[in-house]
Amino acid sequence: MKLTLRPLDPAAFAPFGTVTELAPGAAPIRLVDEIVNARPTARLHVDFTTAPACPLPLEAKLFERHPGNSQSFIPLAVTRSLILVAPADAAGNPDLGAAQAFAASGGQAITYRRGVWHHPLSALDAPGFFAILTFRAGDDGDTVFFTPPEPLIISA
Repeated sequence: MKLTLRPLDPAAFAPFGTVTELAPGAAPIRLVDEIVNARPTARLHVDFTTAPACPLPLEAKLFERHPGNSQSFIPLAVTRSLILVAPADAAGNPDLGAAQAFAASGGQAITYRRGVWHHPLSALDAPGFFAILTFRAGDDGDTVFFTPPEPLIISA
């Protein structure tokens, strides 16, 4: 299956989460109201990481989801990043036929809703430095992984 990147649009991304436009120097920005944690033993983790640049076309070989919580990616020094999402099918796995690929600008933070299937954090064009907000309890409920039978090919 092949997907073409399109610019990240808040309305198109709405079934999967929230896009927050970052405008340095403007009024204070509230990330989102939907940051959630449904597991009492999970605690908020704020991580800072550098994601390597992934060349296009990219072979997407892994999806993940966080069944008990949302997850936010906040670009700190980023050109663009890959946002690859898929709704769940009847069995609870990613519906790869309905997957969507977006390119987020360096000024767009995203929050995946609880349980949304998505590709792991990937920068485009150049390495990117991000803050990640997620909840962890140190158990199998933190992250669920899915390997597609064939990779999805993401192109510009």
